[in-house]
Amino acid sequence: MAVTHEFEQFYVRWIAKANRYTMNTLDDCFDKFFTLFVTYNRLYVSATFLLRQRDPAMAKKWTSFPDGKAATDYVLQYISSSEFMKKIEENQEVVNAIVRIMDLIQRERFYIKLDMVTGDRQRNKDLELLKALGSRSRNTRAKAILQVLYNIRCNMFHAHKALHPVQMDLLRPAIVVLQEVVRMLHDKMASENNYL
Repeated sequence: MAVTHEFEQFYVRWIAKANRYTMNTLDDCFDKFFTLFVTYNRLYVSATFLLRQRDPAMAKKWTSFPDGKAATDYVLQYISSSEFMKKIEENQEVVNAIVRIMDLIQRERFYIKLDMVTGDRQRNKDLELLKALGSRSRNTRAKAILQVLYNIRCNMFHAHKALHPVQMDLLRPAIVVLQEVVRMLHDKMASENNYL
């Protein structure tokens, strides 16, 4: 799967759209996160197919596209956990945002791991996620960061996250992290592929 001129135009267009939203209003926070996640989705799908080109056996067990695995595991296979965490740790704003998210989980201000059918909170799973975010293992921390973003996306897309002003407390730091992840994945793809 070649990274095409059309792909780059998509990226530029959607990043420009995301940048038009501030984080000053609830609507803008929701719309900015959604817009960035659409961009991220396109990037991680492409990264997954690039990985599959390198290792065709990877897709033998797929019955459908493994979206959750692509957004977390395959992104880290493509970038590498070490490189991912190096970029995260170089950006103090992103580090602060992750610490903020951890604090919100710790204080039970937000529940990240919700039952996707009922929307019920799963505190034990949140505590596992919190432990992973604070792990010494770069791989464990990297995967936990991406799981947080993916779970917030799922909670929003499946209407388990109400349009309420309190959501801004979680969405603002999540947006800071997601922007960095999107930039990082795009830059990695751009450095390895010639845009046509």
